Order: sequence, then structure tokens, then C-alpha cells
Amino acid sequence: MVVILVTFALVTRLLDDYPILPDGLRSIATAGGLEAESNLTSVFEKLTDVSQQHMPGYFLALFVWGKIAGWDPLLLRTFSVFFGILILALIFRLGRDFVSREAGIFSIVMLASLSFYNLWYLPVRMYTLFVATGLWLLWLYLRAVVHNRTSPRDYALLFLACALFLYSQIFSLAVGLGLALHHLFFNMLPAARAERNRYLTQGRRSSSVPPSGLVAANSRHCLLVAAAGALAGLTILPWLSTLLTGTAEIVGGEFGDIRVLSPVETATTILSLSMNASILFLGLLALSVRQVLKRDRTSITLWTILIVAIVFYAAVNWATGAIDLHRSRYFVVLFPLIILLLNVGLAQLNRWKLVSLGILLFWIASGLLYQRRVGADIFVRSYNTIPIHLVERHLRADLRPGDLLAGWSGGLSFEYRTPYGGIIDYYFSDEEIDIEIQHTYALQQLDDEEISATLAERFAGYKRIWLTYELDNTARFHKLYQDALALAHARCFRDRTLARVAIELYGRPGCD
Repeated sequence: MVVILVTFALVTRLLDDYPILPDGLRSIATAGGLEAESNLTSVFEKLTDVSQQHMPGYFLALFVWGKIAGWDPLLLRTFSVFFGILILALIFRLGRDFVSREAGIFSIVMLASLSFYNLWYLPVRMYTLFVATGLWLLWLYLRAVVHNRTSPRDYALLFLACALFLYSQIFSLAVGLGLALHHLFFNMLPAARAERNRYLTQGRRSSSVPPSGLVAANSRHCLLVAAAGALAGLTILPWLSTLLTGTAEIVGGEFGDIRVLSPVETATTILSLSMNASILFLGLLALSVRQVLKRDRTSITLWTILIVAIVFYAAVNWATGAIDLHRSRYFVVLFPLIILLLNVGLAQLNRWKLVSLGILLFWIASGLLYQRRVGADIFVRSYNTIPIHLVERHLRADLRPGDLLAGWSGGLSFEYRTPYGGIIDYYFSDEEIDIEIQHTYALQQLDDEEISATLAERFAGYKRIWLTYELDNTARFHKLYQDALALAHARCFRDRTLARVAIELYGRPGCD
């Protein structure tokens, strides 16, 4: 509870710090948040129109949440935060129930201090729902095959969790395929069933149940678990044609010219991001392999899912060219599995408590260092940009029709547009002003003379110009903008009330 409450407190402090992502704006629009009236039918219409590559589960859930809580981005982000916190509780239960009590505590601390995972509490996207439903499915599955839970309620919950997981995100197929192959090879095939029968017969607690009865019950149990998963898989058939259409568009080049990860880079990126970029933790993974050799059922399940999922990701990326480093978020569902395997390895060191504690502290330190060294903007571009929503809120009472809001940013490109409009349209729909916030990458392609000439021509038609920029991104461009403005405008004031950004007002001929 301490980990959950501290994490929740830290995350909620950031709920209003960043503008909405383009993908987040797409989520809001698809769920009906940009319309006066919306319903479930309109959600499906938008999905089939422009988002065929997505599963509908998250958008339907966001529609319900928006209708209940409201469509403000801060409230919509709390939906993602809820599932992000739920994931912490789920990984604790998985570690405690299937590895050891210490593994439950270590797992929740390690996931809470995993730098890459911490990026996904805030975007209005499906990734925390994706991971939460995946961990719930894994917990129910391990209860069924390791703890031998056989009630009708268990099968019903297994079906529900599998269906929700498959409908949360397209890459749920990676984990789903791993679970299916594990169940086939380690529970369904004759040799696997014979091994499981010996396990159950030797471990039976009551002599009132003969071995033959246990064997028959085991065969029926494995078939019912498989049936629950198969029925859940059948539920996606109505969406399959839409999904195939979206996949065909991706293969056709929707993602544009990106630096696609190779199969080897896919595997190394998954391992690096899941271990705070420290190669030393590979030793714990190696220790977990010892448990596989000892036929530990939890370790075998986790390793099977992980290997199949990595191969699936690599194959899909090879075929579609959809994943570069900026889209590493597609891998996020695998990171809790790797943390659980690390704790399987760490459990082998339980006799040396101080060593285990030292490893945990090193993990936390690695996470902090990795976050500082890499920076969130590599993976989520809006985290290192002008907080345009705060700028709009700050200037709302002072903006006049015909003003120009200009500036530059090294993060999110505000020129990016979705089929439902851009971020600028979303925040400045009530202001009759022009906005030109350039991305520094585009400006860097020009020399100083080209930039100065372009700015002077652009500024000439405005009486009042608001200049905004990040305080840590003033090299070169600040002087060029000031010189261009000084040709016909006078600076009226400079406002540094907002954190991280400055706002300057220039007027012509004066400041009235």
C-alpha cells in the first residue's frame, strides 16, 4: 500500500503538466469526446473509418468513462492512472502467489521504479488497460494450471479476462499466442498430461480421491481451460475484417519513413527497457532458467510466453515495419513478465537477504539514472515541449482577435494533425488568433539568413505578437526571433510565471 499510495501521489501531481498527445486527441475524438452528442454506434463508426488497426475495447471503455466523469483531459488521464495503479497490485499478487512473498514486494517496487513503465500513466491511450487485463489473465491462468482451480467461476473469469485482453490492444495476440502454445505443449499433449497427472497424483492431499479420478479430472480441467481461451478468441471474429483492413494499411506504409527495429534490436530493446538499461540484471534472468530446469511450473509459463511474444513482435515488425524506438510502447505488456522472472531468479538468493536488498536498491538507482540519461521525450514527445494548454489558459484573458502566437519547441510538433483536427485546434478553438510554433528540427535545416528573412516577412502583418519558448531551448533561435521582431515591434513585457517556458509580448507601434 505504501508503494501504491506514493506512486499515486507522484503521478497525480503531473496530471495537468503536459498537453494532450496527438494519439490522445485521437482517442478522445474516437470515444466521442469532441461531439455534443455521442453513442456507442458513433464510436464504432469512427473506429471502422480511421482506426481499423485498433481493437475497440479501450475506446468503448473510454466512452463510458467520459460519459460518467467528463471529457476534460485531466479526468481522462485518471482513467489511465487507475489501471496503471491496478497493475502494481496485480504484479504484487502474481509475485506473492506464484513465486514467494518477498517476490511480491520486490515485484511491485521494481515495476513502480521502472522508468519506461512510468511514462504510460498519463497518455490518454490504451496501454495501462492493455497491461492490466494481461496480468489479470495471467494470474487467473496460473491459478488454473498451477493451483488447479476448477470451479465454473474460475472458467468464466478466465474467459472474461481473455476476451477483455484481446479487445484491449492488437499486440495482445503476442501474449495470447504464448499462453496458447504453453497450454498446448505443457498441458494438452499426451506427454505433458502424463507429467501433470504424476504431479497431481503425488501431491494429492486426500486419499478419498483415487488417482484415476484425479487423472480424469485433470484431462477435463485442461480441456475446459483451453475452451475458455478458444471461446474468448472467437469473440474477436466480428472485428476481424476491420482489423485486417487496418493491418493492410499499415503494411502499405502508413508509418512512413522510420528507423524500423531489426529482430535483434527488437529483443535487445525489450530487455533493455524492462531492466532500466542495466545489463547486470541479465544474471537474474539466468538464475530463473535454473527453475525451468527444475520444472517449476510458473517459470516455464513465464519463459514460454516471453519467448513466443518476442518472436511474434520481431516477425510482425519484420513484415510490417511498424515499430521503431519511438513505438517501444507496444512492448510494455512484456515488462511485468520480465520483472516476475527477475524475481524468480532473485528468489534463489533469499538466503542472502542483504544481497537481495542491495540488488533492489541498485534497480531503483538504475531507474533514476536511466530516466535522467535518456529522458522521457525520446518515447513520449509531449513530455519535453511547450505546455501549450497552460499557455492558452494563462493568456486567455489577454488574447485579442488577430494576434499571433509564435515560438519554437524541441518536443511535440504542434503542426501534426489528426483526422479530427490538431492539438492547437483543441486548445485554441475559442481564440481568433494565428499560431505558428515551429519545431526546432525544421528550423535547424535552414541557415540563419533564411530563418531571419522568413520570420521578418511573417511578422510584418501583425500588430501584436506573443512569443513563447522553452527556457532550456534558447540557443540560436531566441536571438533570431528577437532580431526579426525588433525590425517593427517593441517588446512590451516578458512573463516567466509558468514553469519551463517564457512568454513575451511584442507590439507595433507600441503596447496598447
